[in-house]
Amino acid sequence: MSDWFPLAAGLVAGCLSTYSLVPQVLKIWREGDAEAVSKRMFAIRAFGLALWAVYGYVAGSLPITIFSSLSLFLSAAILVLKMRAARRA
Repeated sequence: MSDWFPLAAGLVAGCLSTYSLVPQVLKIWREGDAEAVSKRMFAIRAFGLALWAVYGYVAGSLPITIFSSLSLFLSAAILVLKMRAARRA
């Protein structure tokens, strides 16, 4: 198998899995309703993504490093929006 295929598969997988968080962030941002979002789940997810980003960096995997970092940012945004909505309620 060519050397480009694993990199291409990682980039496509990273784009799809990271993009899956965007609609959730936009929905919470626009509507301010984060009732169904679990703080514990997103906190654990954020911690796991931080570890994946470190792993990707150490292993020299560009797709893992980039998309774990982007997903971490989006998950942290969801967590912050959830806490902000909880304070308003």
